[in-house]
Amino acid sequence: MRLIFFIVLTLVFRTTWAQTCDSVSISGPVADAPASWVLDGKIIGAGIELAEATLKAAGVKNVKIVQFASWAEALNAARTGEIDMIFSAGWSSDRARYLSYVYPSYAYQFLYVIVRKGEPFRLNQYSDLKPRQGVTGTGVTFGDSAFGVYVDKELKLQRSPNLGESFRRLLNGEVDYILAYQDSAYSEIYRRDLGDKVEVLATYPYRIDTYFAFSKRSKCTAVWSDKLAVEIEKANKKNQYFKLMQKYRRVFNENQPAVPPALPTSVAPLETPPAK
Repeated sequence: MRLIFFIVLTLVFRTTWAQTCDSVSISGPVADAPASWVLDGKIIGAGIELAEATLKAAGVKNVKIVQFASWAEALNAARTGEIDMIFSAGWSSDRARYLSYVYPSYAYQFLYVIVRKGEPFRLNQYSDLKPRQGVTGTGVTFGDSAFGVYVDKELKLQRSPNLGESFRRLLNGEVDYILAYQDSAYSEIYRRDLGDKVEVLATYPYRIDTYFAFSKRSKCTAVWSDKLAVEIEKANKKNQYFKLMQKYRRVFNENQPAVPPALPTSVAPLETPPAK
C-alpha cells in the first residue's frame, strides 16, 4: 500500500511540475543576424524559430521570447533564473556553472579575425596574433579550448561593451584586429556598410559549437531537457537550422539600406599547430 501511494504521489508531483512549465521563456543575442537580431522592435531569426519549433515539438505549449539589450544581459538573466533558456550558447566551464546544456549542439560558428581593409596579416598559428593588439566583446567566450587558454595567457586582448565599439577602435587605429563570431560580424558589417573598410582573414583560430542551454535555476530544466534533445537530433538530421539560416539571411539582406558587402563564404583553420 505504501509503495502504491508513493508511485501515485510521484506521478501527481511530476504532472503538477510539468504543468508549471507549460510556458518556457527564452532569449539570445540581439545582433547576430541571421541567427537572431532585432527587426521593427522584435527579435527574430533562425535561432528563434528553431528554438520555438523544437520546444513546441517537445511538448511546451507556450514559448515566450524575452529581448535584452545585449548578449551579456541575456547571459546574466539565465544565470539568475530570470529566463528559462538561451540559444546560441557556446560551452565554457564558467558558463556550465549556471547553464545546463542540451546536447547535441545544433550549429557552429567560425571565429573571424577582422582587420582594416588592406592590412591583412598571415595567421598560420596562434602566435601570429601575439605581437598585435586585439579586441573582442564582453560575454564572448572561447570555451576551454587550446585557443581559449592561449588568449588568457598570451594575448593582449581588450574587451569592449559591444561589437560596434570594437569596430570603432579598429577603424580609429586603437587595435589591430577584432575577434568576433561570424553571425555577429556579418550583422555588424552589413548593418553599418563596412565592406569597403574592413576585411576578414582567410584563416580562423577557433570554431565554436552552439547549444540551447537551460538556466540551472529554472524549474523547467529537468522537465524539458531530455525531450528537447530528441527534437534537436531530429532537426539536425533534416539540416533544419541551416535551411532557416538561408531564409533569414534573405530577410536580413532585404532590410538593409545598402547593398551588402562581399564576405568570405568560407574560411580555413590554422595550417599549423599553435606555438607553445
